[in-house]
Amino acid sequence: MRIATLNFSAKLGLSGFLITVLLGALSAVTLIGLLYSQHDRGFNIPAMDRIQSHYSDSPLISAMKGPMYQYVTEDGDIDVIAKWIAAGAKNDAFFKDEVMYILGEDCQKCHSRRSQMSNAMPSMPFSSYEDVVQYTEGGYSWTQMARTAHIHLFGIAVFLVLVSLIMAYSSYRPWIKTLLITAGWIALWLDIGSWWLAKFYSSFAFVISLAGSVEIVAVCAMSGLCLLNLWVRLPAVLLEPVEQQAA
Repeated sequence: MRIATLNFSAKLGLSGFLITVLLGALSAVTLIGLLYSQHDRGFNIPAMDRIQSHYSDSPLISAMKGPMYQYVTEDGDIDVIAKWIAAGAKNDAFFKDEVMYILGEDCQKCHSRRSQMSNAMPSMPFSSYEDVVQYTEGGYSWTQMARTAHIHLFGIAVFLVLVSLIMAYSSYRPWIKTLLITAGWIALWLDIGSWWLAKFYSSFAFVISLAGSVEIVAVCAMSGLCLLNLWVRLPAVLLEPVEQQAA
């Protein structure tokens, strides 16, 4: 059976799914570009230093370099807090005199139990040492990493296996199907696996970027090619020999 031989209703249902996958991939690319750049709209190329910070720096430093950067008074503020964390994040005079002053100027307008700001986060206050120190561990915590990783693995696997199966029953040459299906799955494993490794070696952020890009390209290519196979007569050069004879 080939997807090109399905009836109109089946083709319509598969097309709706594949178009939704393409829109989801487009949304994911948009979100990643916004999270890892200084822009707040449009398509953007992620900045590698922000990706490295997200996975290897503490949540506090990562936020100050990333989504909260607009609220940082001076870049030196980030360096001061990073220096304190690197020295052990102790509840000492440096914390009281330097770190708390910076947090008071840059963060406590929103990160306060009593804040009335429109985007306030009273559930994440920075009012005391106990409040702040829990956000100083390098990279994701093990609990947060495990939670995020398993959600992504299960979630992506659900639509990736469906797209893979649709591609497997397309009329394209075997090497095209094998290449795209294999690339999609290996890229997924490398992407999520590198999250853990980047916690200890920031250079794995490059693997995350490359694997994530391959993953998106593979999914979009399979979805787009399957849509063509459903509704368009394909050139013989792309078809399996059996399909060429049928054509």
